[in-house]
Amino acid sequence: MNAPGRRTWREHRTESGFTLLELMISLSLLGVMLTMAYSVFTTALMAVPRGEDMAARSMRFRAATSILSKQVRSAVNYPAHAENDDVFPYFWGDPASFSFITASPQHRGGEGLGWVTYWTDGRSVSMGERLIFSADSVSGDAPDPTSQTVLLDGLSSARFEYLRLDGDESEWRDGWDAFEEQGLPAAVRITLGGVNDGKTYWVQEIPLMPVAYGLGAYDPEIAVQQQGGAGGGGSGSDGSDGGGQGGDGGDDGGDEP
Repeated sequence: MNAPGRRTWREHRTESGFTLLELMISLSLLGVMLTMAYSVFTTALMAVPRGEDMAARSMRFRAATSILSKQVRSAVNYPAHAENDDVFPYFWGDPASFSFITASPQHRGGEGLGWVTYWTDGRSVSMGERLIFSADSVSGDAPDPTSQTVLLDGLSSARFEYLRLDGDESEWRDGWDAFEEQGLPAAVRITLGGVNDGKTYWVQEIPLMPVAYGLGAYDPEIAVQQQGGAGGGGSGSDGSDGGGQGGDGGDDGGDEP
C-alpha cells in the first residue's frame, strides 16, 4: 500500500503531458505542412505574372498577325518605274523580307496607300511603312527608321515564301521579283517558330487580293502643253474668222456704188 498523499509512478506519468519525442514529432509535422503551404502559395504567386505575360504575348501576337494578314490581303497592283522607265507591279521578297504596296496602311487611320516592308532576323519580325502618293515615290530606300517597329520577338525562327500559279500548277518559291514575273504572287506563306513559349509553330498562307490602282493617263506637263496648244489653235481660228469677216466686208463694199 502507498502512503497517503503520495502518487504512484503511473499517476505521475498520466499527468505529465507530452514527452520530448512527441513534441519533436509534432513540430516536424507542422514544419512539413507549413513548407507545403508556402510552396503552394509561392507557386500561385508566380503563376499570376506568368499568366499575365502569356496573355499579353498572345494578345500582341494576334494583333501583329492581324495587321500582317490585313496588309498582305490588301496588296495593290501598283505601278512602279524601273531604271529604264519600264513599268511593273511592285512586289519584292526573299526568305527573310518582303516589300509591297498596301491599301491598308497603319498611318492616317488606314487611309491612302503605304509602302510596307516586313523583315526578320530569325528571332523577331519587324515592319516599316511609308506613305506614297505617286509611282515616283516607289523608289530609293525602304521606309525610314522613324516608321519602323518590332511586331514580334522571342521567336526561334521565321521564314517567308511566295506562291506562283501557272495554270493548274503551283509552286512555293523562296523569292519573288515582280519585275521578272510581271505580277504579284498568289499568296504569301509565313512560318513562325517558337510560338507559345517555343512549343509550337504558326504557319499562315495569306492570299493576295490585289486591287488595280493605276495612275490613269493624266500627266500635268502633257495637260499644260495640250491646253497651250488648244489656246494657240483657238487664236488662229479667231484670226481666220476675223479675216473672213474682213473679206466679206470688202465684198460688200465692192457691191455698193
